[in-house]
Amino acid sequence: MNIQAAPGQAIVPGFSLAERDRRWAIARQMMEEMDLEGLVVFGSREGAFPAPFAMDTYFTNDRPGAIVVFPRAGAPRVLAFALAANDHLQAIDRGEEVWVRPENVYAGAPNGMLLSLLMKEVGIGEKRVGVIGLDPYPPFYFDGAIPYHMWKTVLDSFPEADFVQLGDRFFDLTAARSAEELEVLRWSANVGETMAEALRDATRPGVTEAELYSAVMAACSRNVGFTAEILLGSGKDIVSFGPPRWNYRPQAPRVIEDGDIVIGEIFSSLGMLETQHQVTVAVGEVHEDYLRAEAVARASYEAGLAALRPGNTFGALVEAMQAPLKAAGGDNVHPLVHSINPFGLVCGFGAGFNRLPGAERYAIAAEVPTFGAEVEIRAGMTFAFEPSCLFGRRFVNLGGTVIAGEDGAIELNSVTTQMMRA
Repeated sequence: MNIQAAPGQAIVPGFSLAERDRRWAIARQMMEEMDLEGLVVFGSREGAFPAPFAMDTYFTNDRPGAIVVFPRAGAPRVLAFALAANDHLQAIDRGEEVWVRPENVYAGAPNGMLLSLLMKEVGIGEKRVGVIGLDPYPPFYFDGAIPYHMWKTVLDSFPEADFVQLGDRFFDLTAARSAEELEVLRWSANVGETMAEALRDATRPGVTEAELYSAVMAACSRNVGFTAEILLGSGKDIVSFGPPRWNYRPQAPRVIEDGDIVIGEIFSSLGMLETQHQVTVAVGEVHEDYLRAEAVARASYEAGLAALRPGNTFGALVEAMQAPLKAAGGDNVHPLVHSINPFGLVCGFGAGFNRLPGAERYAIAAEVPTFGAEVEIRAGMTFAFEPSCLFGRRFVNLGGTVIAGEDGAIELNSVTTQMMRA
């Protein structure tokens, strides 16, 4: 289903009932393969892009923050936040296509007690139940996403049940995206390009980081995308970036100066499918280390494009992207590459921190290892390419979203795959 954003504007891609049926068939496939009574699919609360673990929306195409209980026979039930029912009703009133019927939506305050009652109502919990939400989910949840008290209540309610973690199998079955999903991702990627261009165009000496942030967020909303935040930093000597410090600490935003680097990461999404865009903007003449770092990061990006092909492993992709950094003696500040939609495969990072002056004062600064090196790349999988290169206290960050195609890499972005000039 596609809709027009406004008269004269582009058609915004959407998901059809055929896409719903394809996804529900994946749930039933897992239940059949593993002889499961049903599935419990956890979704973390909205409010962080809009939810850091949102597998519930994969099956509902609705507001995040729900728990899906999927019996082996029949339609899934959804335990949702109270106000989600209002949204669901509003959508029906306006003639929008919803995936879950009203009689299968249980609205309230999702918790372990209500989840247990719903599981008993649909008849699962006596034998084998599949669970999505207990497995590690890097880079956000290294011990699973389901809250302790919620899951303890479920375990106490079903002492004889055999709960089977399905994270790996769910990744296997969903990482290669459908034609409808790829169309939505292309929309998101185009919005991300526009956001990056807005950052570049707003950057000049005398403006604040807050003004840059505002320009990017406005470009996202204006072009029918969603983002909860961007990562942003600036200066002449930069060793990291994240949420601007004035987002979480009471202080004034930095004023951009001539010779600065503005660096960051832009997130764009539509329909809970995300694209990522790595940005570096040079303000006037910058230190030569940044030019060296740009060349290395670009070489890493191109090596990744060559290695992203079906049949190759994620570990081989990581090694290909690491090779230019190792040859140049540079470090990567964050992962050079990771999977998106879903997350789970992550290139190792963090070793370079220990070589920074002052790092010796920290109690521990452990390197994050590569996760999923053995996973085979398949056509339709999506990756955030984000090669960075750090020389001393200066680094550059490039990249965008890339699809693994049948015949090689398919780039969704071009604006952010090189250093931009203000």
